[in-house]
Amino acid sequence: MAVAGMALNSGSRMWTPFKELHVLVDAAIFRKQPDAAHDLELALRKHKPSFISLLQNPAKNRIHKETIQKATTEGIMIMGQQGTQTLTQQFIDEALIISDLFSLNEYAAVELLMAGENQLSHFPGLTRGLVAVLLYYDGRRSLVNCLRTLIQAREGRTWTLGLSDDLVGMITRFTDQVMEEGLTNKILELVKGMDLTRELDKLQEDRALGNAKHRKQVTDLFKEIKLSLAECLFCWVCQSPLGKMETLQLIAFLKNDQSVNPDGTLDNISLAVLMTLLYSIDVAVVEQEDSEDIMQKYPIFVDQTYVPAVHKEITLGQQWANLGVKALVEFAWALTLRTMSQQATGPDLNEYCEDDEYVMDSAIQEHVFTFVKDTVVASSVFHQEEFYIRKLHTLITDFIIQMPLKVKELRNRGDEAARIILAHAQEGLPPPTHLRTDFEELMKLIAGLYQKDPLKLELALEYWCPPEAGQNGSSFATVYHYRPPQRQVSLFKFVRLAGDLLPPSLYVPYINMLMGLANGPQCAHHCFNLLKFNGGHASSVSWDHFFLSLNQYYASLRQELPLSSESSHIPRYASRGITPQELYGLIAVLKLTRQVAEQDDSARIALCENQQWLPVVILFGVMSCSVPPALKAELLLTLAAFAKSPEIAASLWQSLESSQILPTHSQSVQGSGGIQVELDEVEARNEEFPMTRAFLDFLSVLTDIPVPAALGAGYRAPGFDPYLDFLRDSVFLKFNTRAYKNPEEKWQVSKGTLEVLYKLLRDHEILGEHFIDQHVEVQGGGTALANNPPGHNLLIHMLNDGGMLKMILYIIDEATKMLDRYVPFPGKEYLERTVLLCLKMIEVTLERQDQFINMLRDSGSSVMVAPMEKLLMGINPRSGKADHVVNIVKFVTYKNAVPEHALSAVKILCSVCQSLVVQPELVGMLTENENTSEDLLCGFVECLETDDVEVADVEEDEDEELTGAQIRNATRQNILKLILYTLDQPSPSVAHFLLGFELRKPVGKTNLQDPGVMGSPRTCLHSILTILDKGVGTRTGPLCLSEAPLLAELAYHTIYSLCANKDTSSPTMRYLRTTQDFLYRHVQHVPFRKAEFDSGPSSETTLLNQQSWLLKSVAIELRLTALNKQRSHTQRLMNLLLEDTLVSQQQGGMRPDGTFDPEYSYLEADRTGLSTTQFGQRQLASGGQTRRKVLQILDVIDFTQAYPAPMQFEFFDHLVIEQVISSCEQKNERGVVLCNVKMLYRILMNELNALQGSTAAGQRPLVAQEIESVLAYVVKRNSIRELLHGKRQAFQAWRHVVEVTLTACPVELLTGEARQNVLFELLQDLLLKMSDTDATPELTSPVAAVILTLMANLRQCFIMDQSELAQLQHTSQYVSLLDSSGVAAANQNVVFGQQAGSRTLFASSLQVVLKGLIEHVLRSSGGQQRVRANMYGALLYYLQIAVKPKPLPTLETVKNRSVGSALTMKESELEKLMRENLMTILGYGENFMEVVCRDACDGHDIGRMLSLAVLDAILAIDKHQVWLSYMVSKGYIQHLIDSLIHDDDKLQGMLNPSPEPLKALYIYESKMGLLTRLAETPSGAHRLLQCGIMGRLAECAFFDLRPESGRFHAAGFEETETFIPNIMIRYRQLLFPALRLCLAAMTSLGIENREVANQVLRFTVAHADIFNSILRDRHAVLSRPALEELSLTTAVIGRAASEGEPESDFAQGDTSYIEFRGHLSRIQHQLIALLPKYCMSESLKNQLKDVDAHITEDGRDIKAEINIAVLEIASNVVAYCRAVISKAGMSAQYCRIMFGPSLIEATSRDMHSFDDLQSMVVNSSRPPNLGIVVYQLKQCSNHFMTVFDSHKQHLRKLNTLGELSNEELKELSGGTSTEKMSSQQRQQLAKKRLVQILGYIAQELKLYFYIIENCLFILWRHLEYYLIHCVAADQGQSLFQMHAKKQALRRLQDGPSMNSFHKTELSDDDLSLNVTGVSKDDLDRLRSDAPVYINESVLKKLQEMEECYGKSHSRYGFTEGLVRRIKRLIKLHT
Repeated sequence: MAVAGMALNSGSRMWTPFKELHVLVDAAIFRKQPDAAHDLELALRKHKPSFISLLQNPAKNRIHKETIQKATTEGIMIMGQQGTQTLTQQFIDEALIISDLFSLNEYAAVELLMAGENQLSHFPGLTRGLVAVLLYYDGRRSLVNCLRTLIQAREGRTWTLGLSDDLVGMITRFTDQVMEEGLTNKILELVKGMDLTRELDKLQEDRALGNAKHRKQVTDLFKEIKLSLAECLFCWVCQSPLGKMETLQLIAFLKNDQSVNPDGTLDNISLAVLMTLLYSIDVAVVEQEDSEDIMQKYPIFVDQTYVPAVHKEITLGQQWANLGVKALVEFAWALTLRTMSQQATGPDLNEYCEDDEYVMDSAIQEHVFTFVKDTVVASSVFHQEEFYIRKLHTLITDFIIQMPLKVKELRNRGDEAARIILAHAQEGLPPPTHLRTDFEELMKLIAGLYQKDPLKLELALEYWCPPEAGQNGSSFATVYHYRPPQRQVSLFKFVRLAGDLLPPSLYVPYINMLMGLANGPQCAHHCFNLLKFNGGHASSVSWDHFFLSLNQYYASLRQELPLSSESSHIPRYASRGITPQELYGLIAVLKLTRQVAEQDDSARIALCENQQWLPVVILFGVMSCSVPPALKAELLLTLAAFAKSPEIAASLWQSLESSQILPTHSQSVQGSGGIQVELDEVEARNEEFPMTRAFLDFLSVLTDIPVPAALGAGYRAPGFDPYLDFLRDSVFLKFNTRAYKNPEEKWQVSKGTLEVLYKLLRDHEILGEHFIDQHVEVQGGGTALANNPPGHNLLIHMLNDGGMLKMILYIIDEATKMLDRYVPFPGKEYLERTVLLCLKMIEVTLERQDQFINMLRDSGSSVMVAPMEKLLMGINPRSGKADHVVNIVKFVTYKNAVPEHALSAVKILCSVCQSLVVQPELVGMLTENENTSEDLLCGFVECLETDDVEVADVEEDEDEELTGAQIRNATRQNILKLILYTLDQPSPSVAHFLLGFELRKPVGKTNLQDPGVMGSPRTCLHSILTILDKGVGTRTGPLCLSEAPLLAELAYHTIYSLCANKDTSSPTMRYLRTTQDFLYRHVQHVPFRKAEFDSGPSSETTLLNQQSWLLKSVAIELRLTALNKQRSHTQRLMNLLLEDTLVSQQQGGMRPDGTFDPEYSYLEADRTGLSTTQFGQRQLASGGQTRRKVLQILDVIDFTQAYPAPMQFEFFDHLVIEQVISSCEQKNERGVVLCNVKMLYRILMNELNALQGSTAAGQRPLVAQEIESVLAYVVKRNSIRELLHGKRQAFQAWRHVVEVTLTACPVELLTGEARQNVLFELLQDLLLKMSDTDATPELTSPVAAVILTLMANLRQCFIMDQSELAQLQHTSQYVSLLDSSGVAAANQNVVFGQQAGSRTLFASSLQVVLKGLIEHVLRSSGGQQRVRANMYGALLYYLQIAVKPKPLPTLETVKNRSVGSALTMKESELEKLMRENLMTILGYGENFMEVVCRDACDGHDIGRMLSLAVLDAILAIDKHQVWLSYMVSKGYIQHLIDSLIHDDDKLQGMLNPSPEPLKALYIYESKMGLLTRLAETPSGAHRLLQCGIMGRLAECAFFDLRPESGRFHAAGFEETETFIPNIMIRYRQLLFPALRLCLAAMTSLGIENREVANQVLRFTVAHADIFNSILRDRHAVLSRPALEELSLTTAVIGRAASEGEPESDFAQGDTSYIEFRGHLSRIQHQLIALLPKYCMSESLKNQLKDVDAHITEDGRDIKAEINIAVLEIASNVVAYCRAVISKAGMSAQYCRIMFGPSLIEATSRDMHSFDDLQSMVVNSSRPPNLGIVVYQLKQCSNHFMTVFDSHKQHLRKLNTLGELSNEELKELSGGTSTEKMSSQQRQQLAKKRLVQILGYIAQELKLYFYIIENCLFILWRHLEYYLIHCVAADQGQSLFQMHAKKQALRRLQDGPSMNSFHKTELSDDDLSLNVTGVSKDDLDRLRSDAPVYINESVLKKLQEMEECYGKSHSRYGFTEGLVRRIKRLIKLHT
């Protein structure tokens, strides 16, 4: 029972192994794949037993049967599955039936049934048992076909397949071994035993036959197996001769074989065996030069018993079942004996060779020629087999050449028989029956053999010799420069002599023989010459005789005028005019004339132009006479042959019209006669329609040229309408109602009609004039409506539900019903052609209807039409359903029988799907019937899964015949185009149906499965994946790339579209990812390269397009997996793309064991798990070149492109040709503008045809040649455009992958140095490609955008490094506050060490990148603006890498700013990089400077902005100010400043409610940013002032257009973000840069420079109203933008007013100065009035608390920033006051006094009336009191300590981050939005937030302390003045006061600060008012209040602040000194 335990193969040993072997044999032999040869050798060893025991099934086994019967309970083992699997009883019963049916082993039967179950999805509608039957026969077919292919590949004598010698040798050895096992006998026994009827009966008995389709499939498989067996022997004998035994076995088989077809011809198998025997006894090898050596290999020469045995068997053996076969074998054997007799044979063979005459006589006696003609040549397959034809050709020619006497004897017998027949005829007796007609039969055989030549072999050419030079004036001898061989001379002699003195009985056979031999252009030309030369010898076989006879018949028949229209068909006229024998002769002559005219253009023209013959006139004349329909048909067919020349066809149109064969007008001579009557009365009665069919052929040829517009002019309305009406109404619409003697003639008539109609419709060009009725005059007076072109009328009929469309739809319906039967019927091929034309009519109508309907609508015509798709949705009267579309689509299921129909059906469906009205109903129609739906889906799948190799770029052209492979490939491509088109349509769409998506539920909920899983059918998606997956994982990669490149491109496009479509993306990508692992496996083979063995058409364009769609799909996959956090999938793809791989996949590789294997690929290395470091760095022992895959992909995109040279014309005008080409340009489906070559060809050919005159006729060939060159040029230009588009798309796809990888994928998957390495390599490769001087700008322009992205990522890498460094530095700073400096130092050292190494590593790479960027900027100057803009952006990102990150302001940052520390710091890595960058930039000199500066001043707006930013960045690092000097010297700075005035109007427009695009605003910001950068250096600020920057700003009117702030008071309104900012935001975008510029200039030039302050003051006064409005500060709520505006304004005005001396710029007594002072005074009043409002009062504090804590998207804390802005305003105001006070000098006696002596405000808990106080200060002459300063001092000191404590708490949290609770972490990291984060991620966010909070706190502390310092100074100065120097107003003036009065004017008026004390006009009285303003009571009150409010606790707190915070300042001790002085003042003077 051990055997019973073996595991079964679910793939079936009877099918899968043989199928795989067939694929392997096909790949190795026909596809010539180099990898397959080795695998083939191994497979042949494995399958050798199967070949030896050919088609012998494994024997049945009782034990196996018992095991199977027990499988219901015990189960059986199955390969690939664990444990045993039980089988159902039904399964076991079916398996045993199959076992008994095929006498098959029970295990094999189970395997077969299991395979059938697995393959059910491929065969919808069948059961597993029926599928198993198909698999059984398919496996046997595969095995036999493998054997046949192997035998074909043998080394031999007849053909070679171009394989390698090693492969051929291996195959030859293997097949020899198989042959030695008795292969011939086995095959013959198998063929003898295979009986189709018996097999079908057996299958039917066991119910193993299904529906008609299944029966046909079984039948076809069985026939193919039997035929392939016979062909195995035929192929063998063609290559190698058989031995004696094998030959005798063949003879024995043929003796007993009597298989014939119903039509009397030999069946295919018998024919193959017969041909095998004929080749076996062939000895033509003796005629070869090296025959001696070759003869030694032939048994017939080597084996002495061979000839006797075969001779005996042929001549003396048993009776043959088919005597004709015996005759043919004897015929061939006689020729063999004759050939051998001419060689030196042994004496033993001579006696047999002498019997050659006897054997030949025996063959002729048995009518060998008749048998060959009727049963061999007449076979349907004979003319499809080249070597069958060649064999018979050789036999007949050998007979003529080697047995000339026998031929002569046959001729003599024929002449004798002809004389006897003639004698009997003269005596009125019937001819005797015993007469031999062998010569006649020989000529008939020759005629039949060569009459058809579908393979274009032109074997008949051997019968012709060129005429001798002297024979005629025609010098054909000049063409043939060689002496024809003797064989050819002998054959030509036979042809010529056979026509001499021809008796009547041999006349027709001879003419027919000539017709057969004239089959081919050269043969026809020789025949024409022969008949032409015979004319001089009064021969009956000459053109002269032919046309003279026709003329005589015409003359005779013309006199016999018929009495009526029908009398021409009465037999008596025929008998009097033409006898039956003459009729046969005439028909034969006409056929010969037609053959010559059809085949040879020159002969056709020569015949027509001969004035003696006038064939056209005679033929039309005879047509008009009383002759039989058969003769008329031949006359019409002959005319059709002449019409093949366009110049003849044009005259034939007129002849046809004038002859009135078809009556077209009422004046017709024949009245109502003609072909119409013939059809209705004669042919319909006879039920035969030869004349109608001939007339249709005639019209078909005539319509190859355009119908003459004036056809019939004069007698009727010119045009084609009468002919069209006849074709449509009399022929087409009635063909189905007529009776036919020959059933196939019905479809011949319909086919002929439709071919004409289709041609007219296809060639019709729709023009607007066709829709306008035009009247023409006709003979006899009156007018008639002119005919429209026939195509126009046909379109109207096609777009109406009339008889014509109904008939077309009826034919389609009838064809589907007949084809569904899967049985042959008469006229099947004509029906197929008819229905194809019907489909094409619908197809063309769908293509043209949109243009036609639009023009019809525009013309206002009354003609009613409906769209074709709506008509197709109508009800079918035969079925009662709307199934026309289903009937059309059904042709997809017949693709094996009618592939062209399937193509047309797919095109029609695609056109119908374009209708939005019809599309929703389509899927319902296709799926209404479940069985039909399954069949349709299966049909589409089968169409996709054909294995045809694309042999050419298929352009579906109706004018040219496509091969079957091209049609099938075009069908596949159009199915994918259909899917692509309908995929984006609303669901359910046709694409969803074909791809297997849910149709009754949302598409996104589909769960795609493999075929058969959960009942899933096999869909087009599975087919697409199968096509693409072939070859994946092998060294060659996907086979479809080379075998079907266009299909592969569409397939990858479909996959991408499925991934990109919002509905299908999720299910498709899930299926591809989980079930298929599709993208990863295919990316392994990227980049796609053309395989070495690939001889297909896969061009670079197609490969690039395939790669593009795949990479775009990969980009989507990366994005989605990253988005859905499928980290492993993302990382796997990223590793594959970014790791290093072998550059060439064909070079082999190292196996893991260290051995080198040329077949070991990197894919196998991946599977074995080679250790790799992150992103490649694979350690290759072989040292092979490795490169990142993403860079390899980039390498295959060539940025250079060669263009064709300009055309040179001799006849055409260059400009006109270019215009014509442009007019023919159209966009294809890819969006590429291409020239329509067909349209261009038509236009140029029309020009050629329009040439007139004799000169033009001579130039026609030259013009035609020039047209060909134009077309070739256009084709090349089209291909280049497609290639450029392909390269662009390839780069775009590569860009998608790179950008998604770098921006959308998780950063942690590619970090640090690995990321920087990738970026550097990408940048360097891209810059290198762009630097190529031959690179095409069209291709390099998109590269700049990628470089920009890469540079942004590279900068981000360095910023992340720097931010990590900064965070550690911050941490160290905070820790240092806690006295842990050692830890900080350690951290700092570690970080700096890492950074130093990294920067050193990348320093050279960075410089390479910088040089590449600069060089490309220089190269692209003057080029595309977008490119330069991108390059400037990239350059900007690069320069930012070296910019030191601004540390967040902390308590330690101020320490580091001290002068000493700055001197001691060494040059950092960033500074070093910055210095190297500057050296590199300066190295390019003024060229680069000029380009950047020019772009900054002019060009595209974005380019200007970016170039300004680049200038900004360069100036920031240019310490030597080389660029600044250049810009100044060249006037660029002046230009930029002057442009502010130039842009003033545009900037004013920015403040309109609906502004223009804001580009002017952004350019202004960029410009001001650059000027601010310049102002930050003293020299730059000086240059700006020299250029008048402040004056220009003062002149700008847009500053004065500040909108009313009341509209923007709502809280948060100003901060709402919209696409177009509101007016206030836009205004501040204009104002802020100017204010920052002022601050920068004043800061850089310092307080010593009064000029800058004066100019800033003039700027502020010029716009005084605006600044007054800002300082008035009417905002009720705290708004960050408003506070920022106020902060900047107070800073600028405060500094300028305190530092400037404007009076120096005015002349003495200048009135403008007084006005200036007035404006300035008002501004300063407003400034000082801000002090009370921005004291840190309780109300202000509450306002700040009420601000919402809001974090913006960019991470800014709005509340903290508002708090800081408030403090900045307060600090600016107190700083101004302090500056004014200290400006007077060091002595308190002369200082400015700004505050009154009252401290009343210091007593208030909350200065709730500060708003009133502010207005009082502004409007009153009273100054504010000193109490405000004291109040501010107290509040700030209190707040300072609170904030300082908060700083300590947050610092503690930062240092103990790991100990924080989850709630605290959640609060710090952002609340609910971080719930799904890990604790580590939360800690990172919390750390970032804490560092930010500490930064804000540090800024607050700094501002508080600054305010406190200023307030202390103000307080000290005022106390010192009031307590020591001030004298009350109500006291007398002391001497000191009198002295002081003299100084008062200067003191009080030096600056505007005391204007608050007096009116504008100053005088001594004002001064006295001021002095007297302070009473003694005020001073006493001050003395009493000062100790109370400025007490010890306040001062002590200030000293503590100094201790804890002031140490970090360079002003340490300042506060301490002031406190000490204030204490002393209070103590001594109060």
